[in-house]
Amino acid sequence: MIMLKYFLKKINFPRPFTGKLITRRQPCRMCGFTGALSIAETDFWDLQHSDIVKCTKCGHIQLDPMLTSEATETGCNAYYLEEIINTSIKEQERNLIRNYRRGILFASQIKRRGFNPETILEFGPGSGYFGAGMQFIFPDCRITVVDIVEEVLRNNREAHGSLAFKGTPENIEQAGNRKYDLIIARDILEHVTDISKVIDNVVDHLSDNGLFLFITPNGHEDVWGHYVRWKLSEKPSELLINHVNYFDGAGLLEFLKKNGLFPLTYYTYQLKTTIRGKGWSMNPKLAATISQQRSAGEMITRKEQANSPSVFNKKQILRHWLFNPGFKWITIIYCWYHHFIIIRLSPTLNIGHEIFGLFIKKVITDN
Repeated sequence: MIMLKYFLKKINFPRPFTGKLITRRQPCRMCGFTGALSIAETDFWDLQHSDIVKCTKCGHIQLDPMLTSEATETGCNAYYLEEIINTSIKEQERNLIRNYRRGILFASQIKRRGFNPETILEFGPGSGYFGAGMQFIFPDCRITVVDIVEEVLRNNREAHGSLAFKGTPENIEQAGNRKYDLIIARDILEHVTDISKVIDNVVDHLSDNGLFLFITPNGHEDVWGHYVRWKLSEKPSELLINHVNYFDGAGLLEFLKKNGLFPLTYYTYQLKTTIRGKGWSMNPKLAATISQQRSAGEMITRKEQANSPSVFNKKQILRHWLFNPGFKWITIIYCWYHHFIIIRLSPTLNIGHEIFGLFIKKVITDN
C-alpha cells in the first residue's frame, strides 16, 4: 500500500484541484481555519447559493457559506419527495430488501467480532430496513432513529416499532443523557452542516467501547462533477441532494482519532466510478448539471404523487423463506453473496466511490 501511494503521488493521481486562494466567509467546520481554495459554485435548489471550497489546512471540502437550517429542511423534504415520485414501487421494494440484507450482513460481522449491541441510534434511517436487518441477528436490540422528515419518522414507528424523534445529528437534545452501544450514520455525514458538533454528539452518546458505523462518499470523487462544471463553464452547478461535506480520506481518519474514535475497519470501495474518470478526467460528460434553481416549494406541492414507503407491508416484503430466522446461516451466506465487498482500498488514496468506516470509542486515560 505504501508503494501504491508513492506511485500515485508521483503521477498526480487522483488529479489535484486548482482554484483561487480565498479567505472564506465561514471558518472550516472541521479545523476552524479560514484559508481555502475556491473550486466551484453551486445552487441548492432555489434556496441558497454557495461556493465549494477546500480547506488549505485540513483538506476538508464543504460549502461556504454552509446551508441554513431552513434551507436544509425544505430542500431535504423536496429531495425525499422527488426520489419516491421518480422511483417505481417495484424498485423501492427492491431497495428495502437490499437494505435488509445489508443490515443482516453487518450485524453478523460484528457479532463474529464479539459485539452484541443492545441499544442502537441511527441517524437518517430512511426506510428503516437496515436496522430491521440487524434485529434479525440481534432480536432484542432496541433501535432509536432521528430524522428531519416527519414521514420518515412515522414510517419507522409504524413499520418497525422504532423509537423516533425529529432532529438532526447536530441537535439530538431529545436523546438526553442516553448512551448507545452502536451509532449508525449511513450516507449521513456528507449532509450535516456542522461535522464537529456531530462527532461530539457521537462520542457523548456512545457507550465506552461502543461502535460508530458510517458510510460516506469519497469527497474527491463526489465533488468532481461540480469541479468539472465550474472549470468548463464557470457556471454554478445544481445541488438537489444536500451534500455539503466532501471528505478527504486521510483528513477524516485523523479527525475521528483526535476525537477518541479509532478504526476497526476503514476502506473505500466501488472503483468503477474511478475507472470512468471521476477524480481525474475533465470529460464534459462528468460535469454536474448547470443550475436551473429548481423550485423546492413546487416539488413539495407534488406530495400527493409520492408512493410513500408506508404503502409496503413488511411481512409481505420479507416473506421469502431465506429470511426465516430458522435458517440464519443460510440467510447470512445469501446476504454475503450479494453485498460482501472484495476489493478494498485505503481511503487515504482518495480513490473509489464510497468510504466505509467502523470505529470504536476508546477511553484514553493519562498514565
